[in-house]
Amino acid sequence: MPKIQPLFISVDPKRDTPELINKYLQDFHPRFLGLTGTKEQVKAATRAFRVYFSESPAMPGSDSQDYMVDHSIVTYLLDPSGDYCEHFGQRISPEEAAQKIVSRINKYNEEV
Repeated sequence: MPKIQPLFISVDPKRDTPELINKYLQDFHPRFLGLTGTKEQVKAATRAFRVYFSESPAMPGSDSQDYMVDHSIVTYLLDPSGDYCEHFGQRISPEEAAQKIVSRINKYNEEV
């Protein structure tokens, strides 16, 4: 089985520093790579992957960091060239996702 590089892309560059993202991802898998960028870079990434996100203003009288970011939750599978293969929403089971990933890997291996 080839190695898969899992990526986490933050949609909240004001709060999600590289250090905080790396700490957060320690609870998942050691191969996870966390990415963030400028507000413009994040907007470009969300447009490219058609991800919704919206920042609500902080409550009056609260800390300026006390705001919510609503966003879609999607996992994308890209091939080794970075081309889109499949996406998975919240309702897919881990078993179904694994089956689709293995199927895509096998299909890719047949083509190369």
